Amino acid sequence: MTGRHTSGRDAYTLLSAYGVPVPQDGIATNQDEAVEIARRIGFPVVLKIESPDILHKSDVAGVLPGISDEEGARRGYAELTYRAGTLRPDAEITGVRIEEQAAPGLEILIGGATDPAFGKTITVGLGGKLVELLGDTSIRILPIDREEIRSMIREIRGYHLIKGFRDEPPRDEEALLSAIERAAALFLDHPEFTEFDINPLILYDDGCIAVDARFIAGEAHEEEGISVRPLDPAILKPRSIAVVGASPDQGKIGYTITRNLLSFPGSLYPVNPKHEQILGRKAYPRVTDIPGSLDMVVIAVPAAVVPSIIADCAKKNVKTAVIISFGFRESGEEGRRLEEEIVSIARTGGLRIVGPNSLGIMVPPEQINTTFSNNSASPGPCGFISQSGALITTIVDWSVTEDIGFSAVISAGNQSDISFVDYIDLLARDEKTRVILLYIEEIREGKRFLETVARVSAEKPIVAIKAGSSRIGRAAAASHTGSLSGDYQTYRAAFRQAGVVPADSIRSAFQIGGILAGQGVPGGRRAVVVTSAGGFAVLSSDYAERNGIDLVPLPEKVHAEMDAILPPGWSGRNPIDMIGDSTAGRFARVFDILLENQEFWDSVIIISAPTAIADPKQLALEIVRFSEHTKNMVLAALPGGDSVKPGFPVLRRGGVPAFSEVEDLFRSVGEILLTTRRG
Repeated sequence: MTGRHTSGRDAYTLLSAYGVPVPQDGIATNQDEAVEIARRIGFPVVLKIESPDILHKSDVAGVLPGISDEEGARRGYAELTYRAGTLRPDAEITGVRIEEQAAPGLEILIGGATDPAFGKTITVGLGGKLVELLGDTSIRILPIDREEIRSMIREIRGYHLIKGFRDEPPRDEEALLSAIERAAALFLDHPEFTEFDINPLILYDDGCIAVDARFIAGEAHEEEGISVRPLDPAILKPRSIAVVGASPDQGKIGYTITRNLLSFPGSLYPVNPKHEQILGRKAYPRVTDIPGSLDMVVIAVPAAVVPSIIADCAKKNVKTAVIISFGFRESGEEGRRLEEEIVSIARTGGLRIVGPNSLGIMVPPEQINTTFSNNSASPGPCGFISQSGALITTIVDWSVTEDIGFSAVISAGNQSDISFVDYIDLLARDEKTRVILLYIEEIREGKRFLETVARVSAEKPIVAIKAGSSRIGRAAAASHTGSLSGDYQTYRAAFRQAGVVPADSIRSAFQIGGILAGQGVPGGRRAVVVTSAGGFAVLSSDYAERNGIDLVPLPEKVHAEMDAILPPGWSGRNPIDMIGDSTAGRFARVFDILLENQEFWDSVIIISAPTAIADPKQLALEIVRFSEHTKNMVLAALPGGDSVKPGFPVLRRGGVPAFSEVEDLFRSVGEILLTTRRG
């Protein structure tokens, strides 16, 4: 059945067996049978060409709706078979399906696809001819429960049409929920099916009916069994490090790595048989010549030499080898063989491998930098795992000016031994990591990834950015769902489903991470905006609505207290526009009122425009004081140039996330709320 599809009457039989309503129908092989079936069903009817070789009937204009009499059934039969025979002479035509014409309603797509990383997925959205144009869909990884199905229905923009819009009546949401649940069960119960479409399912104010469906067979997706060996947390705290390939030549990678490790407080051993001393440290010919125990070896020599180095590490009982060297699996078959060889040697000796083809790792709290980056990261709460080494050098360089600190920075490389998921589990157990940030190009262990991040994100927040917003060169999909549920969209859906906050850019990832590390997750959607700029008050209302943040009305008591301390021209509502002459002291008095009335808000967003009378450093101190006296979320935006810069370090040291762009703040909070579904 591989490469074939089940459609028409067979698809209806499958759906009916799972309780999804379908039209009455029958297959005609001549004009007389077409008339007889139409008479039995009752006019009007729809005629559809039946062929195992024609996946999309629209390719041959193979559907005739609104057939209202016997003569129309005869002519329709002849017309459809002629069209199909002319446009697809290679196709086997098995007949014409005559089916009950469903009444008009809201057209919905329910579909499934098989993702190479995560397995079977389900997609829901507005259906019909415009499904691919509108792209208004929601995706989940299977299996899912009714609560998850309800959330995916309600997150599509077309949900307004389901719940009732203007003069349109509300549709039967429970019937749609049941149809999705049953279609998902059917898809999971049949491993031979790799894609399916119900398009459209027509939704009424009472009930629904599937009027077209196809199930596509392909090679079943099976995730390879992974041998999981938990990482020892000591990998981030080595007491001794050797650098194989250390060099006094500033043009060599081994020089930069050794230089970056000079501040390491433990024992550092350069390894190079050509030198007795490198950068003031005694050098050794081989790893096995180093006296005493050795925790970590950093390897930066040609790939062909690496197996012998790994063998020496195994003899020396080294715990971790960080292989910077390239020329392994990424370079071809010979490289793949070399990689398999080093993994085999390492496992025999109980050695764990970072890489190969890795930039290395940084552990700033331990003053460890095994990379050849020009800069070392500062200590902080962010654990960063990347599938791109080049990206790390850029981010570390950027982080210094942005005052972002790291608990660990890990370049996964080829993941020959330690997988991406292993690193997530490692940082989950690291007490210095408060938020985990991921840069992902591809996940090989989809199910294990989801299980791990779902468990970890319940205790420690995770933010992820997936490279590639489209699948370049993707072959034409066999179904509507296949074309809609691309790689990027499926990854984002998987992230949200597992409690991972997706980000659209590196900057956004670190902004979201900064909120989660400094303030955690907001208790709900209720927010109060406090600002000294009327323009930002208006903009913040727009940004809040766009990102699912509720600007709650001020209670009468709070309104009266604000009236008593604010000038007559204040906005009189939320957003609280205190007028442009506001000082840090005026902000502080507003904060005091909000502290006394914390029950009506979940977060306060403070926006201060640069003025001559509002000292940004003093205002930042007041914002930090405010934050220290509440368990609710406090966020700040200081848009402007050099004049507002003194406020940023004060806010960051005080654990208050600070933004230079107001819209970035609202977007970041919105992403967190959408993933955690608070409020």
